[in-house]
Amino acid sequence: MAAIKSIFVVLLWAMPAALLAQAAATPAAPTPMRWVVNIDPAQSSTMLQQVQTALGVPVNMVRPLLQPNSYLVEMQSLPVLGSLQTPQAIFATLNAMPGVRFASPDLPLKRAAVPAPSDGAYGANQASYMHQGAYASLRMQDVWEQTRGSSSVVIAVLDSGVLFENTELKGRLLPGYDFVSQVTPPTGIRESGSVLDSGSNDGNGRDPDPSDPGDAPPPGFTCPDGSTTSSWHGTTVASVAAAQSNNGQFLAGMDWNAKILPVRVSGRCGIATSSDIVDAFYWASGSGRVDPVIGVNPNPADVINLSFATDTPLFGGGCSANDMVALAIADARARNVSVVVSAGNNSGGAVQYPANCAGTIAAGAAEQDGQLATYTAKGSGTGFLTLHAPGNANGFYAGASNTGTTTPNANGTTARLFAGTSFSAPMVAGMVSLLKAVRPSLTPSQIESLLRNNALAYPANADFNNGLFGFSRRACTASACGAGLLNPLDSLEAARTLSNPLPVANVQQSALVGSDGPFVLNGSLSTNSAGGSNNLSFSWQQVFGNPVVLAGATTSALQVQSGMAGNIAEFELTVTDTATNRSNTSVLRLANASVNERTFVSSGGAVGTGGAGGTGGVGGSGVPRPTTTAQGGGGGGGALGLFGLVAAWMLMGLYRKTDKCYY
Repeated sequence: MAAIKSIFVVLLWAMPAALLAQAAATPAAPTPMRWVVNIDPAQSSTMLQQVQTALGVPVNMVRPLLQPNSYLVEMQSLPVLGSLQTPQAIFATLNAMPGVRFASPDLPLKRAAVPAPSDGAYGANQASYMHQGAYASLRMQDVWEQTRGSSSVVIAVLDSGVLFENTELKGRLLPGYDFVSQVTPPTGIRESGSVLDSGSNDGNGRDPDPSDPGDAPPPGFTCPDGSTTSSWHGTTVASVAAAQSNNGQFLAGMDWNAKILPVRVSGRCGIATSSDIVDAFYWASGSGRVDPVIGVNPNPADVINLSFATDTPLFGGGCSANDMVALAIADARARNVSVVVSAGNNSGGAVQYPANCAGTIAAGAAEQDGQLATYTAKGSGTGFLTLHAPGNANGFYAGASNTGTTTPNANGTTARLFAGTSFSAPMVAGMVSLLKAVRPSLTPSQIESLLRNNALAYPANADFNNGLFGFSRRACTASACGAGLLNPLDSLEAARTLSNPLPVANVQQSALVGSDGPFVLNGSLSTNSAGGSNNLSFSWQQVFGNPVVLAGATTSALQVQSGMAGNIAEFELTVTDTATNRSNTSVLRLANASVNERTFVSSGGAVGTGGAGGTGGVGGSGVPRPTTTAQGGGGGGGALGLFGLVAAWMLMGLYRKTDKCYY
């Protein structure tokens, strides 16, 4: 297989530039039929009539967005006047309407994935996580000695949904939501307007079930990117960030404890529209308008991962500050939510939309030696941070998947190698969640500074050029490549040495358990404010689930003696440095293997909220906790009730996947 691949690469290098350009040519982009208009509330009642008058065609209201004052409208036909038959003319006309803050086409994005031998062994295919002398090593085993994350941190994965029964994700998933609004027609025939082969693919529109039904086209049809099978893209992305780890199977996630909030935004063929993505941003971050049907997200995200990208010729290739996705990102950051977006897979082109919007962390892909993967986007820009996260040779990432080709196979969990910036993004998102576990009060700006200032410099000749005379390597510059390579260990250590350093509650990984108990939860790797092990006191408490019988609540090792059958329970460890009187917490989760995570509701009472941890300590939960005992007796009181927390502009209108999986 390696020999075949080498021959293929040589043929590409030898291909004349004109032929390469011809092969990359895309059809002329049709005019988008759906547009989002953000308008002054005083003008909203007449907005639809204004649009119809301005364009001279019938226009329907599709829905208001969760983004305040934004409305999705759809032209029923193209304007008949020649001056209004181009996207640029419609864009200018809508933006010139009285009271309009901005108008944007409802873009289609595609998932940012590039196929690999089926092999999920950590030692063989996650060498980037180790410290074996390779330049771009993440040294994750050194990081995990300091923190393995906290299940109080939530990573929202805006993607194709997830497979709840995947063994690498069981015990780590929260109830999410399906935001794919357009129901897929029964065939792969072109739909009305500019959207091709898209829609929900699950037989309905929006609902509380973010499961991935598969994104394959109907039999006999091919997706615009050439695919005919399901990608299980969201499951793979989630596993890179936070797969069950150290469990003797498949792969290790970056964060061993963070919870995943699955938010489904893409359906058939991996296509997601920008209007659905915007709604998903507002719901996941807990900001914006509250839809009475969708309701409020009870588990607001700390980090949002979006592994989709597209080009934006209508915007000159960039991202306007008055763009609807840019505004959604800004509003998420205002809620203290970090936003990580795949940079795109355009083989050395500029960082794609929406990773090039202000406030994002744009994640590109590198190889284990630090050279940029030849499929990745690269470069810096105003207001966003570009980092490259390493995969193994050729930028491959190990991720969880399913053996089903169109619909998921029961017990079909597998691991494969993938290439694409779709998978570098959750690697960065997982690192952000680890930083939040160590310093919960970190703001998005502080996190970006930590990642930027501690990025590993690109090695010699890390950049690449697909030029007239073939492929060549060259030195990176900050403007041509980005800030550098993801450097988890130094970023983490820098976070710990910020003013008023906190101790670290380093708990073991969240886990699936098969019995009622007993289990021992170990926090012995916790450290004081100076990084040592002296002067530490420990305090454990159950913070979610039906009450269990506990012992050893004031030692580094908590004994969960019984009560886990049919239960999902979370346990919070607070460590206090008695020399500085400063505290910090981390949370891990035990989930019984027989529990359905989507329907489990604790009998212990309603959710409580408490203050965030301050510089001198941690915030309370606002609820009574189950009683602990010194030596194994005793039952519990009330516990928490609910969970307390695309590679081209495809035909101008679609965000789509751009990664590949090698089977």
